[in-house]
Amino acid sequence: MAFGLGVSSASAYDLYGYQWDSSSVSYYINSAFASSFKTAMKTSDASWDAAGADFSFSYAGTTSSNPNVFSGYTSDSRSSIGYYNDGSTGDVAGTWGFTSGSSLTEIDTTFNTYYGFTTIGTSGQYDVQNTMTHEFGHWLMLDDLTYNGSPSYCASSAMSTMCGRTYPGNTYQRSLRTDDKNGIKAIYGT
Repeated sequence: MAFGLGVSSASAYDLYGYQWDSSSVSYYINSAFASSFKTAMKTSDASWDAAGADFSFSYAGTTSSNPNVFSGYTSDSRSSIGYYNDGSTGDVAGTWGFTSGSSLTEIDTTFNTYYGFTTIGTSGQYDVQNTMTHEFGHWLMLDDLTYNGSPSYCASSAMSTMCGRTYPGNTYQRSLRTDDKNGIKAIYGT
């Protein structure tokens, strides 16, 4: 079974109802990403590793695999981060997972290269670490926080990493807030 990431109602954290069977997941990064992007992505996983839950990410290296979650694709049995130009109407990044029963078996993220990305605060571009910290929250099965069904509003959790909105130059989602930490602890324990 595969699932896409959608929108749900507002709360301190929203869960998908799936989880990894183990307390760790390995992931790969497409080798075409600049080394500064790879470093930012690995720093993103460290934010979640330090959240106080019984779960950690494990960087497994680079891959030539380039998952495109914006159009139909099939499982390759490894969780990866890739890129694709999905145009101006596409999301900044997307995450898609594969499940068996209530267990997550693979998850992939694609950065939409239509948008510019930066690790050094370039004006008008999206921050790689900010974006991937949010997407790693989806890897853990946390949903976007929303308000009235719109990801444009996050109620009292507007600064949360899992707030379902971002903009160029945003870096506040690099750091986890209490809601984010409580969400991962609710799934994986402490």
